[in-house]
Amino acid sequence: MLSTTSEYALRMMILLTEAGGTPTTCAKLADVGRIPQQYASKVLNLLRRAGMVRGQRGRYGGFVIGCDSRATTLLDVVNVIEPLQRITSCPLGRSEHVHQLCPLHLQIDSAIGSLEAALAQMTLQQLVDQEGASPLCQKESFVASITVGGTGA
Repeated sequence: MLSTTSEYALRMMILLTEAGGTPTTCAKLADVGRIPQQYASKVLNLLRRAGMVRGQRGRYGGFVIGCDSRATTLLDVVNVIEPLQRITSCPLGRSEHVHQLCPLHLQIDSAIGSLEAALAQMTLQQLVDQEGASPLCQKESFVASITVGGTGA
């Protein structure tokens, strides 16, 4: 139910949360997040315009998280990219469904509502802090793989 762009934004925001303020290049985020680099750059620009990340050019440049990861939910990130669309009226325009959705669309809307609620309950930091596994199925820690002195944002 999430767009690829939203998925990529979530991956990068989780990686930047893990980085804890260490500037990380777009290339590194794309590599570790398994995102095409040009696509990653576009998504980072959307996140930057929304104030979720900050970019810094130069020898020690890169991107850092620009929001409070303890308060920013996964839904907040998704809403910057492509808000989930609830079904409020019959997609087929049927007059008999003006006041109540048909069972199919009611079920789909319910699933969207459940996803929305689940994403709203988890902050970026909570996801990173979960014990047992890396939040992005990585074999090694992302923080350990960050190199200082990247090529910039």
